[in-house]
Amino acid sequence: MNWQKIHKGFVSYRFTLILTLLVFVVLRLSGQGDWLSVSLWGSLIIQVAIALFLMHITQEFGIIRYKTLLPAFFYLLLAGTNPVFFDNLTGSVSCMIVVLCLYFLFSSYQNPLSQANAFNISLLLTLGSFYWFPILSFFPLLWYGMYRFRSLNFRTFFASLMGFALIYLFLFTWSVYKEDWTIFINALPDFRILGNSRLFSFETKEWIMSGWLMLLVILSGVKIFMAGVSEKVQSITALGYLYFLSFFVAALFLVQNQWAKEWLPILYLPLSILYAHYFTLSYQRGVAWLFLMTIGLFLALPYV
Repeated sequence: MNWQKIHKGFVSYRFTLILTLLVFVVLRLSGQGDWLSVSLWGSLIIQVAIALFLMHITQEFGIIRYKTLLPAFFYLLLAGTNPVFFDNLTGSVSCMIVVLCLYFLFSSYQNPLSQANAFNISLLLTLGSFYWFPILSFFPLLWYGMYRFRSLNFRTFFASLMGFALIYLFLFTWSVYKEDWTIFINALPDFRILGNSRLFSFETKEWIMSGWLMLLVILSGVKIFMAGVSEKVQSITALGYLYFLSFFVAALFLVQNQWAKEWLPILYLPLSILYAHYFTLSYQRGVAWLFLMTIGLFLALPYV
């Protein structure tokens, strides 16, 4: 059997993506007692949408040199093999908000007139904070992204602040109209919540999975560095930002264990694109074996 052909099939064949979607749904629904659960079906639909949207982002903005199905495949693999995410509606919704913000961020590349993108990002994060407060941590991350993409200036920064202020101005007006100031006061962000950190405690399985993920991150970083000459500047800039983003979100995941189920699927966003970039650019036998070992590990280990 030619494992390199199998690897190439995962990269480019549409049938592989359809098969992956079917396996994802089967794994998600197998052993579920409550088939009418809103959390179960909501999480499933949102995570499938996230996977397909990741693939769309990499193709539209040319983050990966070739058209590939791997960003969707890796997100479905990582999120679909962990039972913790099967009914994780909060994490799924938060992850969808972040991936939409990434889309607007990549749309602002070298565009100094990106006020609309900055405003949309701010609006999404502010509204999302009412559902899951720690998502406000992405404000500085996305400002840094706009700085790297050369789209951060006074106008875009002001537009970002306006997206945040508009929501609270509406709540302030509503409180005046209702003559009830508790509506506005209770809606104000309480950043003390972010200080209530609890470190993540690893078990043997978590050590193995984390070690393997880190190995792939290191290999992805080497590939990005080596491909820097041949890749477009936009691609390298986007990949470099995703590399930084993965380490930052991993740090938040480690120090805020109380929100591990929310941070981990968000971490899978940049990791899926980084892994897709690494495995798309090479069909060597060693890379093909590493690819298949990754699939086998994530299919087997979460259920041990």
